[in-house]
Amino acid sequence: MAPRGWLVWAVLVTWARAFCPPGCSCDDDGPSARCVGAGVNVVPILFNPGLRRLNLAHNAISSVAQTLVFFDQLRELDLSHNLISSLGAHNFEMQRHLQELRLAHNNVSVLLPGAFRGLTSLALLDLGYNGLSDLPPAVLGDTPRLAVLLLVHNKLHALVRHAFHGCSALEVLDLCDNYFRHTPTAALEGLEALRVLQLCRNRLTHLEGGAFPTPALAALALQSNSIDHIDAAAFHRLTALQKLNLNDNLLREVPEAALDPLSALESLHFGRNPIASLGALAFRSLLSLDFLEVSRCPRLSRLHPEALSRCRKLRSLTLSHNPSLRRLPSGLLARLPGLRSLDLRANGLQTMGAADVAWRSLASLDLRDNPLVCNCSVRWLADLLSAANTSISAPDLQCGAPPKLRGLYLSR
Repeated sequence: MAPRGWLVWAVLVTWARAFCPPGCSCDDDGPSARCVGAGVNVVPILFNPGLRRLNLAHNAISSVAQTLVFFDQLRELDLSHNLISSLGAHNFEMQRHLQELRLAHNNVSVLLPGAFRGLTSLALLDLGYNGLSDLPPAVLGDTPRLAVLLLVHNKLHALVRHAFHGCSALEVLDLCDNYFRHTPTAALEGLEALRVLQLCRNRLTHLEGGAFPTPALAALALQSNSIDHIDAAAFHRLTALQKLNLNDNLLREVPEAALDPLSALESLHFGRNPIASLGALAFRSLLSLDFLEVSRCPRLSRLHPEALSRCRKLRSLTLSHNPSLRRLPSGLLARLPGLRSLDLRANGLQTMGAADVAWRSLASLDLRDNPLVCNCSVRWLADLLSAANTSISAPDLQCGAPPKLRGLYLSR
């Protein structure tokens, strides 16, 4: 190249590296560029070509066709909250270093073969809040390092067997707020590394045997569905599961047999279900349980004294907002030596037995909004909470009856 040609090239490169469109902020040390809500409708192509991070969220960009070829050093790209209806094919082919791609809140309804070609380093893909009704077989096969896939709030109702073919590194899959009536069991086959699965706010009605062929799963969210039956073998491969959320379903009883394989379970949410009772050994196999919530169950009125007897590692128990629950059976809580937090707020409790809890271990007690009858039967509670050496925090605990004592504080 002639000396004059070299000079022109150098000037152009310097200008390109310094260019920053109006409404954007650029950092050449990153290098990075941020154009959030800047009113741009195309991907600007004259940024520093060495950009590592580019944020173009909250704009009016409708296409990525042939615009990203100039930025082959990107590690993070945010195109969320735009007007993109199609990703096309091969438009990310130069982004071999890209690790995070955020495309949430667009209008993407179809993914073409080759849509993610080139994204061999991608670890996070956010496609939430789009209009996807299908995930074609192997469309994610070009993302072998994908660890987090967010598909929340789309129109997915089923997934084909090879929907995640090639995603052997996938650890987090969010499918909440879709239209699933059945668990996508066939599609989950082969996801040996999957640790977190979110299926909340779908239309699931029952869980069949072997529904989750994901042995490494540690957290499973199934809240806000319409599940009224769980097969005894539904969770049989989830021996590593630590967190399970079954809140807000239609379960009329604790699925004891289905919970039996979950010996590693540490946290269980079972609120907002139409259960009327907790039977003996309701949580018989949950020997590692640390947190249990059974709240906002309007029909819950009966608790068997042995319901929690096997949960000796329980440290936090929430039995709140169950208005039909008028008494705790003697001994229900006595076998929980490590209990630290007890939430009994807004039940129908009128009294509390002195021997019901290992008070020495308890640090937090919530008995608010219960119709406690302040007579000799709860005098011990008032003395305990007002003692100078107490370590229990029980704020705003008041008498509910008799009328002359209603509103009187029992706690400091």
